[in-house]
Amino acid sequence: MNGPQKGFHRPHVGRLMAAVATAGLVAALGLESGQAQVTTDTAALNALGTPASAKPDAHTNEGDHKRSPTRARSGTAPVSQTDRHATASEKPAASTATSTPAATKPAAASSSSPPPPPTIPAAPPPLPVLTPPPIPVEVHPFPMPADPPAVKDAVGEVRPIVGGLRITFAADSAQLNPETKNAVLAFGKMLLEHPDIRGLVDVTASGVPNDPSRPRRMSLSRGLAVRAVLMNAGVPSTRIYVRVIGLPDKTGIETPADRADMRRSDEVPPP
Repeated sequence: MNGPQKGFHRPHVGRLMAAVATAGLVAALGLESGQAQVTTDTAALNALGTPASAKPDAHTNEGDHKRSPTRARSGTAPVSQTDRHATASEKPAASTATSTPAATKPAAASSSSPPPPPTIPAAPPPLPVLTPPPIPVEVHPFPMPADPPAVKDAVGEVRPIVGGLRITFAADSAQLNPETKNAVLAFGKMLLEHPDIRGLVDVTASGVPNDPSRPRRMSLSRGLAVRAVLMNAGVPSTRIYVRVIGLPDKTGIETPADRADMRRSDEVPPP
C-alpha cells in the first residue's frame, strides 16, 4: 500500500505548493486575484479636451472625492494639490483671453461709424435791434471863450522870432492893443492854412524870485487871452498848446520878461 499511496499523493503536493507560491506572490504585490488596479487623473484628462469655462473647480472635485469614497475603489484617484494649483492658474488666462475681444469691440465699432454730417442753418440769424436810450443825452459843446477886446492905450509891441512872433505886455497887465491883437490873428490865419501843424505859446511874466506864484498867475492870464483870440479866429483848441512859465529864467531875467512867444510846431528851435 505504501507504493501506490506515494505515487497517488505526489501530483497533489506539487500543485499545492505551486498554488501557495502564487498566493504569496499575489499577497506580496498587494493584488487580488483576477483584478488590476489602474489610477487615472480626471482633472488632467479634462484639461486636455475641455474648454476653460467648462473645467471643474478644484474645490468642487475635492469635495466630491470626500463625499464619495467609492470612486477610489472603482479606479479613479483623487486630485492632488499640485493639479488643483495648475487648474486654478489656467482660469485667469482663459478669462483674460475671452474678455480681450469684447473690450475691443466698441473701439472698432466707433472707428468704423462715419461722423455725423454738419448742421448748416437755412439762413443767417437776424441782425440785433439796438433800441435808443430811454433818455436822450444832450451834447454840450465846449463853450467858446469871450474874445478879448483890443485896448488902444495898452502897452505892447510885436517882434519876429524864429518860427513865429513875439508880443509884449505891460507889467502886471494882460491887455492887448490893436497891433498885438492883429499879430495874434495873423498867427491864427497861418495855422488855418497849415492844418498839420500846431501852435505853441510860451508865456512869461516879470517878478521877484521870492514870489514865483504872482508871475505864474499873470502868465496864465496872458496865455488865456492869446488862446481866446485864436479860438475865435477858428483855430481848434486841440491845436493850441499854452505853456505857463512864469519867471523866464532864475539866473538872469531876459528883457522884456512880460511877453508871449508864438511858434509853429514844425519850426521849434532845438533846446
